[in-house]
Amino acid sequence: MSRFCISLFSCLLLSLGSASAQVSIESAMPRPQPTFDDSVKTDDSRPEYSNEAKRRAERAALRKERNLFEFNIGINGSLSNFNSKWQAANGNSNSITGMYNMLVSHSFKKGHFTIDNKVTAKLGATNQERVWTKSQDEWFISTAPAYKFSDNWSLGAIISLRSQFANGVDDTNSRTSCFFAPAYFNISLGFNYVCPKEKFPVKINLSPLSMNTTYVESGTVRAVFFAKKGFTDADGNAVTYDRYLAERGTPAMATVDANTPYCYGLTLNDGTARYEGGSSVQIDFDRTFGKKEIFRYRTTFYTFYGWINEITQQTDRSGASFDHILPTIRWEHTIDIKATKHFSTQFYFQMYYNRAQINSLQTQIVLGVGLSYTFKNK
Repeated sequence: MSRFCISLFSCLLLSLGSASAQVSIESAMPRPQPTFDDSVKTDDSRPEYSNEAKRRAERAALRKERNLFEFNIGINGSLSNFNSKWQAANGNSNSITGMYNMLVSHSFKKGHFTIDNKVTAKLGATNQERVWTKSQDEWFISTAPAYKFSDNWSLGAIISLRSQFANGVDDTNSRTSCFFAPAYFNISLGFNYVCPKEKFPVKINLSPLSMNTTYVESGTVRAVFFAKKGFTDADGNAVTYDRYLAERGTPAMATVDANTPYCYGLTLNDGTARYEGGSSVQIDFDRTFGKKEIFRYRTTFYTFYGWINEITQQTDRSGASFDHILPTIRWEHTIDIKATKHFSTQFYFQMYYNRAQINSLQTQIVLGVGLSYTFKNK
């Protein structure tokens, strides 16, 4: 009996030992991973790449919000042709006219700081009886930085430069203008007002301090206007511009009034440039009408009064020889009417008065029909 108990106890120990070994082996083996039949895609993108793309998109949206860019180009023309039987009383001059217009404007805003830049160009020519003449010629560059200190007011400046591309001649084929002869450079420092009403987008610049400079860098142009002025020496003989330059300061040239304006407001004492100091006012209005922007009206009114030169003249002159300085006025109107996306009509009117050049009001009217292209970033 005792042997049987010992044998039974030994068998139980052996069976427990093998079971314990089997359990330990099974726990050490890796468990199989579950599998799924659906086609769910996993996102393997790295966080740093997605954040960089987001930052780029935000910067692009911010640049578009701060910057406003516009580019407009137009080519207009007109043609007049008459046969040999056409009555001369109704006009019989064959002519063809071509005009080129360009406008580039850019505005930048960041916080309280703003800057408006503008470039315009106009060039037109007319061929009449196989003779080409300039009908329109001007380029204009301006920049206007400003710092906003209230909702509608800002402190800023306007810097502009205006001249022409090609040579201009008079009826005698004498050169009366060319590149930078004349040219006008203006600097104005003052206050800007912007109307808050969207339907009345007017901007007003009030500049207590302004400088207006007129350049005539061509000696040929100065000589032509010198001859037209009819300067004479003490003996009554006509004085040419070359003789004046060679003999000025001598008694014979003493009768030539060196303070008399003779060429685009320049006097002989001015040399190639005339500087005027005073105050100026500029008013700008630019609005597009209609949902499809088929009608656009732009106008710029600029006036300058050289009160600083007025005080200087009162010190140098007196009596009948003194001429008061009158304000210079330049008023431009531009109307664009779009018939289709790339076909438009433009009407331009300018009124200009500058007593230093001529004591008369000058006007210009241009009507053109042709092709146009406009690009805006927003």
